Amino acid sequence: MPHESGLNTSATVRYVRWLFLSNAIINWIVSLPGLISPSAAAAIFGGLDPNYPSVIRLWQGFVFMFGWMFWEVSRDVRGKAALIKYNWIEKTITASVITLGFLHGDIPTRLMGLIVLTKWLWIPFIIWAHLAVRREAEAQTAFTSGQPG
Repeated sequence: MPHESGLNTSATVRYVRWLFLSNAIINWIVSLPGLISPSAAAAIFGGLDPNYPSVIRLWQGFVFMFGWMFWEVSRDVRGKAALIKYNWIEKTITASVITLGFLHGDIPTRLMGLIVLTKWLWIPFIIWAHLAVRREAEAQTAFTSGQPG
């Protein structure tokens, strides 16, 4: 279905919607074990019993909160487009820090695997979403202002 700009953008919005809905659900599922029992979460990923379980709960709370942000984007891709960049920024920061920790030997292999599956593999798709929605918005602005895009 064409957008008010006359451009057929429904495919981009639909893909981005599903991308962010998937991210929201994954964040909620992945964060729950650490929120409920940091010790059990550490054991699941091959880590030691945490000295500071509150720090694990805090970080998992952030993961859960980002799930809500992703949900918001999925519900209104065009209206919440400014939030899209924070998904890939968050994933890049988290993935980089955990990867460095893994390379230095203080992150278990199973946790690194989770980071690959929930961060590194998603980052290119989220950057694509950010750029595609931004290009769509720029094209719509150019179309409505009568200037070439």
